[in-house]
Amino acid sequence: MCVGIDVGGTFTDAVVTDGDRIWRAKAPTTKGELGVGVLAACRLAAERSGTTIEELMPRVSRFGLGTTAVTNVLATRSGPPIGLITTRGFEDMVPLAKGRHVLDDGWVVSPPPIVDRSLIVGVAERIDREGQVLAELDPGDVVAAARRLVDEGGVEAIAVSFLWSFKNPRHEEIAVEAVRLEVPGLPVFSGAAVNPVMREFERTTFAVLNAYVGGAYTGIEALGDELAAMGLAHPLLLVHSAGGSITTAEARRVPLGLAASGPAAGVAASLALAEASGITDAVTCDMGGTSFDVSVISDGQASRRSRGDLAGIWTAMPQIDIESISAGGGSVGWVDSRGMLRVGPRSAGAVPGPACYGKGGTEPTVTDALVVLGYIDPTRFLGGDMVLDVEAAREACATIGREVGLSARETAWGIREIALDGMVKAVRTVLNARGLDPAEQAIVSFGGCGSLFTPEIARAIGATTVLAPELASVLSAFGAATADIRRDRVHSLGLTMPFDAGPLQALAEKLGAEVDQDLASDGVAEADRSVGFEVDVRFKRQISELTIAVPSGSIDAAALDQLTEDFRTEYARRYGRGSLVMGASMELVNLRAVGIGRTVRASFDVAGRPGVANGSPAPVAGSREIQLGRDDGGSQPVATVDASVLRPGHHIDGPALVDGPDTTIWIPPDATATVDERSTLVVEVHR
Repeated sequence: MCVGIDVGGTFTDAVVTDGDRIWRAKAPTTKGELGVGVLAACRLAAERSGTTIEELMPRVSRFGLGTTAVTNVLATRSGPPIGLITTRGFEDMVPLAKGRHVLDDGWVVSPPPIVDRSLIVGVAERIDREGQVLAELDPGDVVAAARRLVDEGGVEAIAVSFLWSFKNPRHEEIAVEAVRLEVPGLPVFSGAAVNPVMREFERTTFAVLNAYVGGAYTGIEALGDELAAMGLAHPLLLVHSAGGSITTAEARRVPLGLAASGPAAGVAASLALAEASGITDAVTCDMGGTSFDVSVISDGQASRRSRGDLAGIWTAMPQIDIESISAGGGSVGWVDSRGMLRVGPRSAGAVPGPACYGKGGTEPTVTDALVVLGYIDPTRFLGGDMVLDVEAAREACATIGREVGLSARETAWGIREIALDGMVKAVRTVLNARGLDPAEQAIVSFGGCGSLFTPEIARAIGATTVLAPELASVLSAFGAATADIRRDRVHSLGLTMPFDAGPLQALAEKLGAEVDQDLASDGVAEADRSVGFEVDVRFKRQISELTIAVPSGSIDAAALDQLTEDFRTEYARRYGRGSLVMGASMELVNLRAVGIGRTVRASFDVAGRPGVANGSPAPVAGSREIQLGRDDGGSQPVATVDASVLRPGHHIDGPALVDGPDTTIWIPPDATATVDERSTLVVEVHR
């Protein structure tokens, strides 16, 4: 048995599979109590499988979890006060460098600081760029700084990050040991230990962010203990931002790795679905209750990055490259000071939730708009477990509509169109940044109401195929049960080509052995462990680099020549061949060893439903009045299909709506859909 969990901002999703069948469930997420929603969703999924959660847990061989716990701490700036000990003279580096800005209620502002300037203390020490000690560190200075931060600043965790520590971490190691001896039990994070790469700002912010979000991990540990008490014999695996799974011990060491856990789980599942469908290039579109997340699968691999923006902070963190916008089902529609209709970034969450939930919400959300427009059947929400209040949704839309002179339906249409435009822009931005042709991409659509938008997104960008899996609304939970264990080790190089490959090969062997040992410590059998290598490459003196896979396990002269060619090919694809300069020197910035531990995992290749002859019309259950334009007179009846009766081979002509137990799929006019052997609805959008 495999269990996958995705803790979202609105709902917690659960998937249970025995290899032949799949059961799923949703439960409201309880803010601040991660385990409550997880256990409620598991309990419901277990009941649907014909058992109880107490009987299920001893039979589970894989329990995977994706969570927004860390992300929520960053987004709400609800972490504890933390301190930073750094090299004297560089106390203002974090507050002043990389002037990032974020949107706040429509205004572009500097994000709230993670660490207050008064809680940053410098100590005398200096190591040069070659790793040579120029000024020794006095541990007494570190102890004095720690005591000041704890006694006067009330900090609950400390980050330590010195200049050039990635070249020589000895001073940081001394400082961390001194703090731990002086203040036992205080969490201390070293920049060189958690991310030993050049760029002192990103390395420092990575240590600072880990200190800030460390408290979010405690709920996960409590959940693990409760599951173990129920009989779960195998370790809880958590989805890492880089798309693999990690153990709870590794998450405790680097808690920030869980920052994009939920979205990364969705990409992992999309990758498995695309592979099963024979698709190598796709855009993943995940629409949850709070956000709309976009990522890219290129040549059968998820796009990744080694640094980027995280909640307004520029930092170094291996992660799947995901672009998020505030366009989820719970995103609130509002009127700004210019009298213009807006959507997001604020979300209604699970409580009070959209107005149609009947839990006290009065502001219109994207979900309310879809109910008013007829796209969502209010009697079938969550499989009928929850009946939506249409009148409350209509009144919420009418209330803000009066501010801009629109009817309730016109306002609902405006909310839908604004959300859709934001999604289209996000998808185009992601594809343009990678030099990818939208017409060559399939769209993998998931999330509660993602498939009500993705066919329209495909039409707007020129794509022709949308995959809406049967598990669309819980695909991130399924992904949490599919991602293999992934461990990384990285070493900064700073080498200008050409150079002797011998020392680099020796370094690769050392990193590879360390990663292999990491996997062994995670309990992965030797036969299930594999190690590959990546190199971050750039043209000399450029700021940014591209990550290129080492073509073979051995780094010799031939491998370096192939790396050079692969880098130039990828550079030209992203930025155009005209951007290449013949004969320009190249730098190898970082070498990364990537260890993969194969685990028990859920699969899309479960026992399928018996099919029908290809092209057989799907049974029509009835019809609904759907708004197809802004004007009140723009509605028309559209055929509805019950997803539970669909079989592989069924065919549907648009316009139509496919109503599942926990999602609805929109098939626009001039589009068609077929059900494949994995019960995925393949929507073909005709241009």
